[in-house]
Amino acid sequence: MKRKRLLICAGTLVIATASYQALAVTSSGTIGATLTLTNGCLINGSPTQNGINFGTLDFGAHPATFSTLTTQLTGASGGNTFTIQCTTASYTVAITGNTNSTAPGTVVGTPGTPARYLINTANAAQGVAYSLYSDSGFNNIIANNAALPVASTAGGVNSYTLFGRITGGGNSVTVVPGTYTDTINVSVTY
Repeated sequence: MKRKRLLICAGTLVIATASYQALAVTSSGTIGATLTLTNGCLINGSPTQNGINFGTLDFGAHPATFSTLTTQLTGASGGNTFTIQCTTASYTVAITGNTNSTAPGTVVGTPGTPARYLINTANAAQGVAYSLYSDSGFNNIIANNAALPVASTAGGVNSYTLFGRITGGGNSVTVVPGTYTDTINVSVTY
C-alpha cells in the first residue's frame, strides 16, 4: 500500500512537472535604438540657440555737441569679438536688421544704408543715425542679411567683430541730451 501511494504521488509529481514544463515559453525580440544628430554651433562657448548675447555696441557718454563718434563691439565673453564654432564649415553669420530702422521725427547724424537709428528712451521722436562696419577703418559697411567676414580664427573657433560710427553730428546745440538705444539682430544659419 505504501508503495502504491508512493508511486501515485511520484506519478502525480511527474505529470505536474511535465505540465509545467510544457507551459513554459521563452519569447525573444529586439529593441531599436536611434539617435539623430544635426549640425550645431557653440556661440560664445554656449550651445544655446535663442536669446544669445552677442555683446554690446556702446558709443559711451559724450556731449550732445558731437561731430563724429565711433565704437567697437564689446563681446559678451570679454574682448571685442563674439566667437562661433560649428560642426559644419557651411554656416553664415549676419546682421538681419535692427529695431529702429525707421527715422523718428528728428534725426541727428547722417543715415547710412541700411538705415539704423538710436532712439531717445525719454522722447521717441528724437534719434541719432548710425552705421555698422566690419573693419576698424570704417570702409566696409554691414548690409542686412549679408555674411559677416571672420575677423580671426584660432583653434577652429572663428571670431567676429563690429564697429559702429555716427557721422554728421554737426556740433549742434539743438541735439536733445538723453540715452539713445537700438537693438541689432544677429543670426547664425547652419
